[in-house]
Amino acid sequence: MQALMKYYDTDEDGHINIEEFMRGLRDELTERRAGMVEKAFCIMDSDGSGEITVKDIAHLYDVSQHREFIEGNKTKEEILGDFLDGFDSARGDDDGVVSRAEWYDYYTDLGVSIPSDDYFVQMLESTWNICEDEDDQTYHDKIAQYTEFVHSQLKNLTGGSADEGLISKIYEDFDLNANGMITIDEFANMVAKLEISVERKYLRGIFRNIDLNTSGAIEFDEFYAFATK
Repeated sequence: MQALMKYYDTDEDGHINIEEFMRGLRDELTERRAGMVEKAFCIMDSDGSGEITVKDIAHLYDVSQHREFIEGNKTKEEILGDFLDGFDSARGDDDGVVSRAEWYDYYTDLGVSIPSDDYFVQMLESTWNICEDEDDQTYHDKIAQYTEFVHSQLKNLTGGSADEGLISKIYEDFDLNANGMITIDEFANMVAKLEISVERKYLRGIFRNIDLNTSGAIEFDEFYAFATK
């Protein structure tokens, strides 16, 4: 009985709440779900350290419009740490760092309420702009096709001009938070403004074709090279 209590009572307060009880009854991730969770983790863990830190997401998460940042109650680093703590599982330690085990625990907990593998995969594809079948030739054909669509629309926007000033102004329009780089979310907005209909699971593949230095963001020189090629 003591062992069971310890297993379910993850916060060790002497009581088992409904969240702890459901977590104790959960099934582990299926192979298919685990594959998607790993894909998402590798995207967030940009330096390949095996854990997601504030440094990994600093260019992905814009805190400039966050209420507590505007009011001066929290620094950028503190807000980013809070964001990462949201991925801690019931057994997480809220240290502003997400380990692979915590990441898997978070999605295992979330998966309790998602009985269908198909829906779980679609959810991660939409959330992280990734595709389950990235090794499939059809995927690569789609990415090549959509990349050409984006390039063609940018050419129309610039009139085929290589004028750096003009292209800089266009780049600034897509760089919504004016931090000198286009993130994946800003890229999604850019594609929508170019009136190209793309499933979110293909966005990161197109993005990677422009982000040649694999920094996780599109800098101006990469944007200029793509728009004028």
